[in-house]
Amino acid sequence: MNSLAVGIGISLSVFIALIWRHHLQSAHLLLNESATGDEGHRYTPFSLSEIKVPVALSMVFLLFCVSLYAQIGRFGEWDKGVVDENIDYLIAADINKNARTVSEQPNNEIALLNLAQSYAAGGLYVDSINSLDELIALTGEDAAILGMKATAMYYRDNRSLSLETELVLARAIALDKFEFQSRLLIATHAYLNGQFEQAIEQWQLLLQSDSQSFNRASINNAIFRAEQKIANRS
Repeated sequence: MNSLAVGIGISLSVFIALIWRHHLQSAHLLLNESATGDEGHRYTPFSLSEIKVPVALSMVFLLFCVSLYAQIGRFGEWDKGVVDENIDYLIAADINKNARTVSEQPNNEIALLNLAQSYAAGGLYVDSINSLDELIALTGEDAAILGMKATAMYYRDNRSLSLETELVLARAIALDKFEFQSRLLIATHAYLNGQFEQAIEQWQLLLQSDSQSFNRASINNAIFRAEQKIANRS
């Protein structure tokens, strides 16, 4: 909190200093003009009448900043980072649009898929899983859909790989050995839990696939980081 207070104080001081500097430069210019026009004129640069303008401007600036911060600021909470539980309004709008489409066209596979994806983007993993279950009931099991479902289940359980999620992953991989979401989820979970060899194995399997729908450079970078972790550990 002290660092934030110092930063705010310095910023305000800079702006106030600019106000005084501008005023004093103007006063100096007027003094030179007066001296040129009337050498007998006496000028008192720091009289009350001379400084009341910058003082007033400084006070107005400070009051404005304090009032504004009192309305929208979070000075007492600046170092208490928490997850924003509110869904971004654009995601909420997307959810509403897709939910309307599904309501009007319950057998629309694309609409169900879009709804599941928008739920997941908003962190509503239970709703995403329910939409994917409806899609699976409509189309039958599909490796990519099962991979999406397993991913939503994983984040629903706070990044815990439960037996239920493992069974869904197994079904997805049985249908498609190189299913991206499933392999990526297994690799990510392994990496986060220090199982770097297992993570590398999953990423390398992805690189063996013919799919061009993912960024191979990012997978190679992930493998390199995991190898560095192994080297540092040993």
